[in-house]
Amino acid sequence: MGAHRLHAASKRRREVFREKFTLITIAAFIALCFSVMIGARLVWAQDETASVQTETSSEAYYGSIEIDSGDTLWDIAETYAKGTNMSVSEYVDQLKSMNQLTDETIYAGQHLTVAYYK
Repeated sequence: MGAHRLHAASKRRREVFREKFTLITIAAFIALCFSVMIGARLVWAQDETASVQTETSSEAYYGSIEIDSGDTLWDIAETYAKGTNMSVSEYVDQLKSMNQLTDETIYAGQHLTVAYYK
């Protein structure tokens, strides 16, 4: 009967160890998941802050200009694209879109809406 008790006690210790090991493993996994989620949220929040700072530092203002003789959309784009992340070509496309132009033809005396950045 003594051997049976020792065997039962040993078996119970292994079961308790297995249960504790399982609980600790699950708790560690849950802690790891929460850490990853919180870390991702912090990175996302920092990215949002950087994005907002970039957007507010180059706020767009709109104005109207009168075209002089010899002006081209490309000349105007070179002047007003400064301070933006746009290329001159992208700014020309923006000018065409803002002013409903189908091509790059403009005339002296015509007024265009332009975006400028401070």
